[in-house]
Amino acid sequence: MKEEVTKHIFYRLEKRLLDIVLSAILFILSIPFLIVFSIWIFIETGHFPVYSQKRGLVLEKNMFRLYKIRTLKGTNQKQLNSIDIFIKDGLEEFVTPLGRWLRKTGLDELPQLLNVLQGKMSIVGPRPFSLSDIERMKLTEPSYYERRGMIKSKPGITGLWQINGDRRKGTENLIELEEYYDKYKSITFDFKILLHTIPVVLFGNNSDVILKSKRKNNNNSQKYA
Repeated sequence: MKEEVTKHIFYRLEKRLLDIVLSAILFILSIPFLIVFSIWIFIETGHFPVYSQKRGLVLEKNMFRLYKIRTLKGTNQKQLNSIDIFIKDGLEEFVTPLGRWLRKTGLDELPQLLNVLQGKMSIVGPRPFSLSDIERMKLTEPSYYERRGMIKSKPGITGLWQINGDRRKGTENLIELEEYYDKYKSITFDFKILLHTIPVVLFGNNSDVILKSKRKNNNNSQKYA
Protein backbone atom coordinates (compact mmCIF):
# COMPACT_ATOMS: atom_id res chain seq x y z
CA MET A 1 0.00 0.00 0.00
CA LYS A 2 2.81 2.42 0.92
CA GLU A 3 4.54 1.65 -2.37
CA GLU A 4 1.34 2.42 -4.31
CA VAL A 5 0.89 5.72 -2.48
CA THR A 6 4.51 6.70 -3.20
CA LYS A 7 4.10 5.73 -6.85
CA HIS A 8 0.94 7.84 -7.11
CA ILE A 9 2.64 10.87 -5.54
CA PHE A 10 5.58 10.63 -7.94
CA TYR A 11 3.20 10.27 -10.89
CA ARG A 12 1.31 13.43 -9.89
CA LEU A 13 4.56 15.38 -9.53
CA GLU A 14 5.90 14.10 -12.87
CA LYS A 15 2.61 14.82 -14.63
CA ARG A 16 2.42 18.36 -13.25
CA LEU A 17 6.02 19.02 -14.28
CA LEU A 18 5.28 17.67 -17.76
CA ASP A 19 2.17 19.85 -17.98
CA ILE A 20 4.03 23.01 -16.97
CA VAL A 21 7.03 22.49 -19.24
CA LEU A 22 5.09 21.28 -22.29
CA SER A 23 2.28 23.84 -22.06
CA ALA A 24 4.76 26.70 -21.55
CA ILE A 25 6.81 25.67 -24.58
CA LEU A 26 3.75 25.11 -26.76
CA PHE A 27 2.15 28.40 -25.69
CA ILE A 28 5.29 30.41 -26.47
CA LEU A 29 5.62 28.71 -29.87
CA SER A 30 1.93 29.30 -30.63
CA ILE A 31 1.88 33.04 -29.87
CA PRO A 32 2.50 34.14 -33.53
CA PHE A 33 -0.24 31.77 -34.71
CA LEU A 34 -2.63 32.95 -31.99
CA ILE A 35 -2.11 36.55 -33.08
CA VAL A 36 -2.88 35.69 -36.72
CA PHE A 37 -5.85 33.50 -35.77
CA SER A 38 -7.23 36.21 -33.48
CA ILE A 39 -7.10 38.93 -36.14
CA TRP A 40 -8.63 36.61 -38.74
CA ILE A 41 -11.42 35.43 -36.44
CA PHE A 42 -12.23 39.01 -35.42
CA ILE A 43 -12.60 39.91 -39.11
CA GLU A 44 -14.81 36.86 -39.72
CA THR A 45 -17.06 37.20 -36.67
CA GLY A 46 -16.81 40.79 -35.51
CA HIS A 47 -16.36 39.53 -31.93
CA PHE A 48 -13.45 39.11 -29.54
CA PRO A 49 -11.62 36.00 -30.83
CA VAL A 50 -11.15 34.20 -27.51
CA TYR A 51 -14.00 33.36 -25.15
CA SER A 52 -14.33 31.51 -21.85
CA GLN A 53 -16.90 28.94 -20.87
CA LYS A 54 -17.58 27.13 -17.60
CA ARG A 55 -16.61 23.48 -18.05
CA GLY A 56 -15.58 20.43 -16.05
CA LEU A 57 -16.10 16.74 -15.41
CA VAL A 58 -19.06 16.86 -13.00
CA LEU A 59 -20.81 19.66 -11.15
CA GLU A 60 -19.28 18.75 -7.81
CA LYS A 61 -15.61 19.03 -8.86
CA ASN A 62 -13.17 20.14 -11.56
CA MET A 63 -15.32 23.07 -12.74
CA PHE A 64 -13.38 26.01 -14.19
CA ARG A 65 -13.41 28.71 -16.88
CA LEU A 66 -12.05 27.17 -20.09
CA TYR A 67 -10.54 29.36 -22.82
CA LYS A 68 -11.16 28.68 -26.50
CA ILE A 69 -10.86 30.41 -29.87
CA ARG A 70 -14.21 31.54 -31.24
CA THR A 71 -15.21 29.63 -34.40
CA LEU A 72 -18.91 30.47 -34.84
CA LYS A 73 -20.71 33.51 -36.20
CA GLY A 74 -24.39 34.41 -36.32
CA THR A 75 -25.26 32.24 -33.32
CA ASN A 76 -24.90 32.41 -29.56
CA GLN A 77 -23.90 30.21 -26.65
CA LYS A 78 -27.52 29.50 -25.67
CA GLN A 79 -28.10 27.82 -29.04
CA LEU A 80 -24.97 25.73 -28.56
CA ASN A 81 -26.03 24.69 -25.06
CA SER A 82 -29.54 23.62 -26.07
CA ILE A 83 -28.51 20.68 -28.25
CA ASP A 84 -27.25 17.10 -27.74
CA ILE A 85 -23.96 16.64 -25.82
CA PHE A 86 -21.98 14.81 -28.48
CA ILE A 87 -23.42 15.87 -31.85
CA LYS A 88 -24.82 19.39 -32.24
CA ASP A 89 -26.56 19.29 -35.60
CA GLY A 90 -27.73 22.47 -37.29
CA LEU A 91 -24.76 24.64 -36.33
CA GLU A 92 -22.27 23.72 -39.07
CA GLU A 93 -23.48 26.61 -41.25
CA PHE A 94 -22.39 29.06 -38.55
CA VAL A 95 -18.76 27.87 -38.51
CA THR A 96 -16.41 30.38 -40.18
CA PRO A 97 -13.93 29.25 -42.88
CA LEU A 98 -10.94 29.58 -40.55
CA GLY A 99 -13.05 28.21 -37.71
CA ARG A 100 -13.71 25.05 -39.70
CA TRP A 101 -9.98 24.40 -40.09
CA LEU A 102 -9.31 25.22 -36.45
CA ARG A 103 -11.99 22.77 -35.29
CA LYS A 104 -10.80 20.00 -37.63
CA THR A 105 -7.24 20.31 -36.33
CA GLY A 106 -8.23 21.02 -32.73
CA LEU A 107 -6.16 24.22 -32.77
CA ASP A 108 -9.16 26.20 -31.50
CA GLU A 109 -8.17 24.74 -28.13
CA LEU A 110 -4.71 26.35 -28.03
CA PRO A 111 -5.78 28.92 -25.37
CA GLN A 112 -6.41 25.99 -23.02
CA LEU A 113 -2.64 25.85 -22.55
CA LEU A 114 -3.26 28.74 -20.14
CA ASN A 115 -5.72 26.53 -18.24
CA VAL A 116 -2.97 23.92 -17.95
CA LEU A 117 -0.48 26.49 -16.63
CA GLN A 118 -3.11 27.56 -14.08
CA GLY A 119 -3.38 23.96 -12.90
CA LYS A 120 -7.05 23.67 -13.87
CA MET A 121 -6.37 21.20 -16.68
CA SER A 122 -3.75 18.73 -17.83
CA ILE A 123 -2.37 18.22 -21.33
CA VAL A 124 -3.80 14.68 -21.24
CA GLY A 125 -6.99 13.74 -19.42
CA PRO A 126 -10.77 13.30 -19.65
CA ARG A 127 -12.76 15.67 -21.85
CA PRO A 128 -14.26 18.69 -20.03
CA PHE A 129 -17.86 19.42 -21.02
CA SER A 130 -19.90 22.60 -20.75
CA LEU A 131 -22.02 23.28 -17.69
CA SER A 132 -25.25 22.68 -19.62
CA ASP A 133 -23.98 19.37 -21.05
CA ILE A 134 -22.93 18.16 -17.59
CA GLU A 135 -26.34 19.10 -16.20
CA ARG A 136 -27.98 17.22 -19.07
CA MET A 137 -25.85 14.12 -18.38
CA LYS A 138 -26.75 14.22 -14.68
CA LEU A 139 -30.46 14.51 -15.47
CA THR A 140 -30.74 11.96 -18.29
CA GLU A 141 -27.94 9.47 -17.50
CA PRO A 142 -27.37 9.59 -13.72
CA SER A 143 -25.52 6.25 -13.54
CA TYR A 144 -22.89 7.39 -16.05
CA TYR A 145 -22.71 10.77 -14.33
CA GLU A 146 -22.00 9.05 -11.01
CA ARG A 147 -19.26 6.94 -12.60
CA ARG A 148 -17.69 10.06 -14.10
CA GLY A 149 -17.65 11.61 -10.67
CA MET A 150 -15.36 8.79 -9.51
CA ILE A 151 -12.67 9.69 -12.05
CA LYS A 152 -9.66 11.25 -10.32
CA SER A 153 -7.80 12.66 -13.34
CA LYS A 154 -7.85 16.34 -14.24
CA PRO A 155 -9.65 17.34 -17.46
CA GLY A 156 -7.32 17.29 -20.48
CA ILE A 157 -6.86 19.10 -23.79
CA THR A 158 -6.33 15.72 -25.43
CA GLY A 159 -7.06 12.26 -24.12
CA LEU A 160 -8.05 8.71 -24.90
CA TRP A 161 -11.66 9.61 -25.78
CA GLN A 162 -10.67 12.79 -27.63
CA ILE A 163 -8.51 10.88 -30.12
CA ASN A 164 -10.18 7.47 -30.08
CA GLY A 165 -13.83 7.88 -29.06
CA ASP A 166 -17.02 7.53 -31.07
CA ARG A 167 -19.47 10.40 -30.60
CA ARG A 168 -22.31 8.31 -32.01
CA LYS A 169 -21.94 5.81 -29.15
CA GLY A 170 -22.61 8.58 -26.65
CA THR A 171 -21.93 8.57 -22.93
CA GLU A 172 -21.20 4.85 -22.57
CA ASN A 173 -18.21 5.06 -24.92
CA LEU A 174 -17.01 8.23 -23.19
CA ILE A 175 -17.13 6.76 -19.69
CA GLU A 176 -15.52 3.46 -20.68
CA LEU A 177 -12.51 5.19 -22.26
CA GLU A 178 -12.18 7.72 -19.43
CA GLU A 179 -12.32 4.99 -16.79
CA TYR A 180 -9.75 2.99 -18.75
CA TYR A 181 -7.39 5.98 -18.82
CA ASP A 182 -7.96 6.75 -15.15
CA LYS A 183 -7.14 3.16 -14.19
CA TYR A 184 -3.98 2.77 -16.29
CA LYS A 185 -2.71 6.35 -16.40
CA SER A 186 1.05 6.84 -16.41
CA ILE A 187 3.60 9.17 -17.97
CA THR A 188 4.25 6.53 -20.63
CA PHE A 189 0.54 6.28 -21.39
CA ASP A 190 0.35 10.09 -21.64
CA PHE A 191 3.22 10.18 -24.14
CA LYS A 192 1.53 7.51 -26.26
CA ILE A 193 -1.67 9.57 -26.35
CA LEU A 194 0.32 12.69 -27.25
CA LEU A 195 2.03 10.83 -30.11
CA HIS A 196 -1.37 9.72 -31.44
CA THR A 197 -2.62 13.32 -31.14
CA ILE A 198 0.02 14.66 -33.56
CA PRO A 199 -1.45 13.11 -36.76
CA VAL A 200 -4.93 14.19 -35.65
CA VAL A 201 -3.73 17.80 -35.71
CA LEU A 202 -1.57 17.49 -38.83
CA PHE A 203 -4.24 15.79 -40.94
CA GLY A 204 -7.29 17.58 -39.53
CA ASN A 205 -8.91 14.41 -38.16
CA ASN A 206 -10.23 15.90 -34.95
CA SER A 207 -13.66 14.58 -33.91
CA ASP A 208 -15.88 17.64 -33.64
CA VAL A 209 -19.24 18.24 -32.00
CA ILE A 210 -20.48 20.45 -34.88
CA LEU A 211 -18.67 19.40 -38.05
CA LYS A 212 -20.25 16.32 -39.59
CA SER A 213 -17.02 14.84 -40.97
CA LYS A 214 -14.43 12.95 -38.89
CA ARG A 215 -16.77 12.38 -35.95
CA LYS A 216 -15.93 8.72 -35.57
CA ASN A 217 -12.67 7.01 -34.69
CA ASN A 218 -12.05 3.36 -33.97
CA ASN A 219 -12.45 2.34 -30.35
CA ASN A 220 -9.15 0.51 -29.83
CA SER A 221 -8.17 1.62 -26.34
CA GLN A 222 -6.32 -1.64 -25.67
CA LYS A 223 -3.57 -0.80 -28.18
CA TYR A 224 -2.49 2.23 -26.11
CA ALA A 225 -1.87 0.33 -22.86
